[in-house]
Amino acid sequence: MKNIIIVGSGWRAFFYYRVIKALPEKFNFLAMLTRSEETASRLSKEHGIKVTTSKEECIKLSPDLVVVASSKSNIVETAMEWAGLGFEVLMETPAGINEEQFSALINFPFKDKIQVAEQYHRYPRFQAMKKLLDRHIIGDLIDMYFSFCHDYHGVSMIRFFMGDLKNAKIISSVSYPFKMLETGARAGITYAGDLKEYKRNITILELEKNRHVIYDFSGVQYHTEIKSSRVSIQGSLGEMLDDKFSYAREIAKGEKLDSKEVKYSLSSSISSGAIGKDSLYDYSPEGKHKFSYESDKLVYHYDDNRDLVSISFRGEELWTNDYLSCGFNNDEIGIADFLSGKAKYSVDQAVEDARLANGFA
Repeated sequence: MKNIIIVGSGWRAFFYYRVIKALPEKFNFLAMLTRSEETASRLSKEHGIKVTTSKEECIKLSPDLVVVASSKSNIVETAMEWAGLGFEVLMETPAGINEEQFSALINFPFKDKIQVAEQYHRYPRFQAMKKLLDRHIIGDLIDMYFSFCHDYHGVSMIRFFMGDLKNAKIISSVSYPFKMLETGARAGITYAGDLKEYKRNITILELEKNRHVIYDFSGVQYHTEIKSSRVSIQGSLGEMLDDKFSYAREIAKGEKLDSKEVKYSLSSSISSGAIGKDSLYDYSPEGKHKFSYESDKLVYHYDDNRDLVSISFRGEELWTNDYLSCGFNNDEIGIADFLSGKAKYSVDQAVEDARLANGFA
């Protein structure tokens, strides 16, 4: 059982509270710390929980974990304050908004007591994708197109998939306004929307020589019915396009292809369909078959309540839901993993990612 206090009282703070409350066998909520007596009184009555303005009172509760979910402007200072008192801290993103905060956090002597909660890392499908990529199913990772989440979140996901970013640099970055039909918001879907102006950012990152990422994001993507998000990675042995993997599999010793006529199904520029043929001739030398060309998608398994139970690929289970009875969404699954310690995202990594994102146009 992990005893937890939450510093902050906004919607992000209550996001953590809902996850903690849903898992009483894992977590025990002690108190919420806020600045205003009025807010403390109101929230205490509304939710029936302990809300206080006394930091000393929270310290006396001896929490195992302090969740810092205050405003972006003071989140770094608050996280360092609690870590400096000897507490384990889970702070919300970002790990700073300017160079002064980045420097303070990087040079903080107790930074190892702080983890940064980047819930996107723990999204079920991203976890399943990562398992396959870590097996080098598409070989060495070369290039990426990423259009899913914004700024520091986006950079952290680029790190998650593509690895170390210490040598990453911005080659070009542009932002511009565009209009698109509003189809939804945090509250839900609207069928009476108008054209609304959004900002789009396209940034090209060079990770190292001959390895690049195109980051492409606009604010409409979080709540829309008419624009998709996309993650694709090109590897030396294939490609990941969202949930689909097209790749070359090395043939096992003694395994043979059945025919010299190959039905070509992969979506590529040399497919049989592209040149007007039903099949392609196998021109490899006799007995020299090294690879079989495969293509398949992740499979999602749901229960009767439409909650995600597991994700598999070609019959192998890659991810299972540890919180099935809670009915958590992707974000809540991610936060639960960070609260329990299953997920790690260090201060050094989070600062490096936020610093790089600050250079976007």
